[in-house]
Amino acid sequence: MPVAIDVGQRVLVYNPSHGWTLAYFVTAQQNNDNKLQILTCRLSNCHHKATSQDHYRYPPERVALNDTIGNNLNVGTRVLCMPSGDADTSRYIDKPLRGIIAEQPSSINNQRYLIFADNDSPFYLRSIAIHLLLESLSNYLSKVDLGTKHYIENYVLTYPKRRLVNISAKDHINIELNGQWIDAIVSKVEGSLMRVFLPILDKHEWLYRGSLRLQPLFNSVSSYEPPCKRFAVNKETTIDNKCHFLLIPLNQGWKRQIRNDLGTIVYISPCGQMFTDAERLYSYLFQIDSLLNIKQFSFDMNCRVTQKFISLKQPIVQIEDYSNERENVPLMLVNEYDSTLPKIFEYITDRIPLTSDIVIDKSTIQGCSCTDGCLDTTKCACWKKTYDAIIESHYYEDLIGELKELFDDDENIENMRLYLYEALSKRNYGYKHGRLLEKIHSGIYECNVKCKCDSRCTNRCVQFGVNTLLQIYNTSEKGWGVRTLYDLPAGTYLSCYAGEVLNDEDANRRGVQKNMGDVYFTALDFVASLNPSSRKSRPMMNMNNVSHVDNMNANSDLQQHNGNDRTYMEEENIPIEKTKAFLEYQQANYDPGIFVMDAHLKGNVSRFYNHSCSPNVFVQNVFIESWDVRFPWVAFFTASHIKAGTELVWDYSYEVDTVENRVLHCRCGSEECRHRLL
Repeated sequence: MPVAIDVGQRVLVYNPSHGWTLAYFVTAQQNNDNKLQILTCRLSNCHHKATSQDHYRYPPERVALNDTIGNNLNVGTRVLCMPSGDADTSRYIDKPLRGIIAEQPSSINNQRYLIFADNDSPFYLRSIAIHLLLESLSNYLSKVDLGTKHYIENYVLTYPKRRLVNISAKDHINIELNGQWIDAIVSKVEGSLMRVFLPILDKHEWLYRGSLRLQPLFNSVSSYEPPCKRFAVNKETTIDNKCHFLLIPLNQGWKRQIRNDLGTIVYISPCGQMFTDAERLYSYLFQIDSLLNIKQFSFDMNCRVTQKFISLKQPIVQIEDYSNERENVPLMLVNEYDSTLPKIFEYITDRIPLTSDIVIDKSTIQGCSCTDGCLDTTKCACWKKTYDAIIESHYYEDLIGELKELFDDDENIENMRLYLYEALSKRNYGYKHGRLLEKIHSGIYECNVKCKCDSRCTNRCVQFGVNTLLQIYNTSEKGWGVRTLYDLPAGTYLSCYAGEVLNDEDANRRGVQKNMGDVYFTALDFVASLNPSSRKSRPMMNMNNVSHVDNMNANSDLQQHNGNDRTYMEEENIPIEKTKAFLEYQQANYDPGIFVMDAHLKGNVSRFYNHSCSPNVFVQNVFIESWDVRFPWVAFFTASHIKAGTELVWDYSYEVDTVENRVLHCRCGSEECRHRLL
């Protein structure tokens, strides 16, 4: 609990019909972050026993301690101010007011607190008329408009450093009123406050001398250029990208603070700018042409940026970079049980067609003309390509149907399409500040080499490659696996599945070879997902914790191809709802065969991901340099916040009894384990 309170302690509670009245505290409910949610209190005139279930329940913003405060409350504390003749207030208070402490008592303000009242003018008040609210500042800020939130956050973070207008009585100043600047005359200056007379309204008003309603301050902030802008455009500056990606800003002089009082993370730039949300930070980085990227920041309060995982076991084998510098960052491999290594393979980071007749069509891609970093997703051609795929996809027909019902003008197709773009953007379908929080079944179309946007684009992620510090390790019971060395926020890109691309014939031949097999086969089956109603779901084979081989891989959109037992269902004679993407596929006259990715001889870190019935990773189909739906990039993203040292696992989505005479038992060990995969 943020405030110490005992059972039976006297409190003030607010009821809309009775105002603030005396009561006694009974009990409280807290959330997972130990923050107050509901307080049960017994009114002073209540005849029920203290243990009764009939007492009233109040949210923390409606409960205050009955005892008045001392002179040591911090700026930002939520308080209740009561009318009092002895409070030496700077203005008359005729009703109880809630607000925050904006200035502590001192000789300058005559030992009074400055109060920023909710929806009222600021004032000075002595402690004898102030009561401590049980509401946290973070709870209050979650309910106010974004402008107020940012202003108060910045005020609390920078106090006692403030920018005040230097002004005297009888001076004229323009102040903002209903969106217009009007002339005002200063009638009194008292500490950080000033009282002005508004001739146009013939009334007085108290204002804080640091308010942005004062034109001199508003103009200075509007024309303010961050001091670090001159450094940010220096392209000769080099950034070490070999470390954990969330450490990069800290290595460049940024600070990251966990502010429990504000309920948020605060990033402080080298020049002192403070940011409490990704939207403002992205705009700032774009404005100053920074070499840093929004993906390198995390406002997740559970994410421990600097804490690295260190195993308690001494490794017998340790390779600092198993990729041999083929990845952007080192890929460590350790064996803490014996001296064995994975079977030898060539480490690659791309998809390599086995034969020359397998051609990934790169001629059909188009680019956007955005110069704003594709911030307006409804105008970016590549974002709209992703949205169009969602709109036409079987997976989202219920969502799109509901959205269309909310649109008034059914006959205006273009306006409806724009409305759907805006609705999908507001629901964060696709990347959000460099992260993907939910799988897009219809695929993501990233910006590409034909686009006018640059690396700061909101729609570029997978194409930058691996930037997370991962570790391949011997799991003892499941063979080789992969774990993260640092905390990862939800939606973080991990890697793509790399390997050789085989056609049907080569896959069948390789699958029956004794020294090869199908243990690393994954079928590129995105075409079938365009019209899922046309095919029954098909089982996937492979993977490590169901077999004694090094590792095997599969996925619901990337069905495994078995060279011995053909498990694919033939196309059924049912009508196909042809989406735009499927029609493009047909018109291109592509080879209709299934292509297989094999990571046996050539592959990357993705071949080591294990299965779990409680996955923390999901798979996403992504198109970058080609819109050829036969060959999507298979990208892995974190499904939730993952702590350092945790194994990265995903659900292979096998279906039991779909392969005749084959049984695979699951050894994932999770509480939700299904025990059988096949």
